[in-house]
Amino acid sequence: MHMANLKTARTWGGLGAIFSLFYMTYFIGFVLKLFAVKEIAEATGRLKIFRDYTWAALLNITASFIFSWAFYDMLSKYEGVIHNPAELEKLLSQFGDWLFVGTIIMIIGVWFMKRSYDAITEATGVGNFHTAALVYLIGAVLSLFLVGYFFILLGAIFEIMAFFGLPEVLPGAPEIQAQRPVETGE
Repeated sequence: MHMANLKTARTWGGLGAIFSLFYMTYFIGFVLKLFAVKEIAEATGRLKIFRDYTWAALLNITASFIFSWAFYDMLSKYEGVIHNPAELEKLLSQFGDWLFVGTIIMIIGVWFMKRSYDAITEATGVGNFHTAALVYLIGAVLSLFLVGYFFILLGAIFEIMAFFGLPEVLPGAPEIQAQRPVETGE
C-alpha cells in the first residue's frame, strides 16, 4: 500500500499549514496542503477526500478574491467620497454586501473542507483534523462579527497539529518489517 505517502503527507501538510499562516507564503502552503490531502486520499483509497478538499479550495480561493477585490475597490474609491456622506454610505454598503457574499462562499468552502477532514479523521484516527475543521467552520460563520478570525487562527493551529500527527502507517494496515535473515535452529 502507500505507506510512505502518509509520511510525505505529514511533512507536506504540516509545512503547508505553517506556511498558510503567513501572507507572503500562503500560496506555497496552500499547494503543499493540496498535495498532502491528495496523498492521504490515495493512501486511504478514499478519493472523495481529495474531491471535497478541491471544492473547498476553489470556493475559498473565490472568497479570497472577492474579499481582496472588495477591499481594494473600497480603498481606491474612499478618498473620492470621504467628504460626501451619501456616497460614503453607498460605498460602505457595497463593501459590506461583497464581504457578505464572500463570507457565504467561504462558509460553503469550509463545509467542504470539514467533510474532507472528517473523512481523514475517520481513515487515520487523527482527531485534530475534525477539530480543525469544526473550529474553521465556527470561525467562518463568526467572521461576520470579526471574532471569527480568532477561531480561524485557532483552526490553523489545530490543522498544523493534525498534519504533524498523521501516522506513518494507516491504522489496521500491516506494517512493513525490515528484511531480517531468518534464524535457523542450527
